[in-house]
Amino acid sequence: MAYPPNFAKFQNDRIADRALAARAAVAKRELQRRRLLPFVEQHRPRYKAGWVHKAICRKLEVFSKAVELEQSPRLLILMPPRHGKSTLASEMFPAWHLGRYPHHELIAASYNISLPTGFSRKVRALLRDPMYEKTFENSKLDPDSQATEAWLTTEGGGYIAAGVGGGITGKGAHVLAIDDPIKNAIEADSLLIRDQLWDWYGSTAYTRLSPGGGVLWIQTWWNEDDGAGRIQLQMAEDPEADQFEIIRFPAIAEEDEYLDADYNLYRPSTDEIPAGALLVRKVGESLHEDRYTLPMLKRIEKTLTKRHWSALYQQNPVPDDGVFFAKDQFLSVVQIPGLDRPKGYCYQAWDFAITEKQKADSTAGVTVVQDSDDCLEVRDMDRFKSEDGFLIVDRMLDAYEKHLPLRIGVEDGQIWRSISAIWKKRCQERQLYPSIELLKPITDKAVRATPLQGRMQHKKVYFNKGAPWYPALEREMLRFQAGGNHDDQVDALAWAAQMCVGRAPPPVPKSKVVKSWKDKLRNLRGLGQPSAMAA
Repeated sequence: MAYPPNFAKFQNDRIADRALAARAAVAKRELQRRRLLPFVEQHRPRYKAGWVHKAICRKLEVFSKAVELEQSPRLLILMPPRHGKSTLASEMFPAWHLGRYPHHELIAASYNISLPTGFSRKVRALLRDPMYEKTFENSKLDPDSQATEAWLTTEGGGYIAAGVGGGITGKGAHVLAIDDPIKNAIEADSLLIRDQLWDWYGSTAYTRLSPGGGVLWIQTWWNEDDGAGRIQLQMAEDPEADQFEIIRFPAIAEEDEYLDADYNLYRPSTDEIPAGALLVRKVGESLHEDRYTLPMLKRIEKTLTKRHWSALYQQNPVPDDGVFFAKDQFLSVVQIPGLDRPKGYCYQAWDFAITEKQKADSTAGVTVVQDSDDCLEVRDMDRFKSEDGFLIVDRMLDAYEKHLPLRIGVEDGQIWRSISAIWKKRCQERQLYPSIELLKPITDKAVRATPLQGRMQHKKVYFNKGAPWYPALEREMLRFQAGGNHDDQVDALAWAAQMCVGRAPPPVPKSKVVKSWKDKLRNLRGLGQPSAMAA
């Protein structure tokens, strides 16, 4: 058989092309072993990755290596719904990590068992994929252990799906991944559920970590007191507590955002922008334009309440300008017209918290002064935790002695009745006899606070902003009716505003008439009568 003259060259070219393709395939698989995003793009070709997903993938790569080195990494990712965080962190990352370290155990948890079970199916399917087997030749499913909720690799590692609150005793984890532990706004607003989540994390899930194991927490930030909020509070209060790396991505940029070569995020208000960092989006731009354009996000913002938009999409569970009380309504006493204000009518009101049900709250007593313009000046706030009736009564009498209010308002309820005998005894002993006003119980806190809200809207409330108690009061008021954990100070101030409803303000003081020298001369002559020398 005769071959064309260029047949040998054609054959050599084919062999070279095959060798080149083989080398390219090897290089591609090696890149997928080293980098998470190429692995994602290989198995999810329709996944549209933006700069934000590149940043998350890089952080997950560093996290994975730190787990292998037993460095106890902690990573918290806060991101809006439907922006691809769970696909990366709860679906693709576990499969990629187990491909690199098939001897590792991974526990995945969410608000109920169905979500991590769904992730388990997808991760398990990836391990069965022939392309995966070529990339990670040593990571294979154990044929005798492939149940949906728990399966193993042939190297002794594996995956366990669990619901928050469920039992995982006896299981271990090199990686503890918690994705969306809060189901909805109702759960986010429930202190009981938030406490149950935190107790489960600390007493059950956390204790399953292997030495040097990592915690990967992924969620939208529902409430400042949910798991993400408590992690950050714990970090701030105790430098020896777990220090998480926190990645927070608002749906619409609140300021310019920069990334450095290692995909660390910087914002001018809190960070010094390093040389060489790239501007990835400007203030007002959307997080991932290919998925949610700015007009789309604006429509979502118009549909949701201010609170839920701020929490779910901006990762700020309480809007900076408040919900029930607005930021611009907090006026300083220096803004009251006139420096020589009369003392006005002084009132005090107390909100008690000494029962088992209210053990997370504090007792709070506020002192306000009603001036002749019917403005309320918040002059003092006493807040403390105690179940000792004697201590509470003495703090009340101390505040009375300090300000001498006309009346002290207390809710006519079980707590006051339980300490009223102590009150009478201590008043007698200290020879102090305040006037008590019993306030009608109002269980709806928003209704109780409505008179206070109205006064603030009409700019009739002023605060001593230089006082040490003011920052905590402002913070609590801005979070009132927005899922804030405490409202005892708001309750006390609301009672004080209630006490002033229908009460006339003090009269405007009469201005002093400055007497002239003629008036003084008449007085010297005797009540204005002319003297004998007047002729």
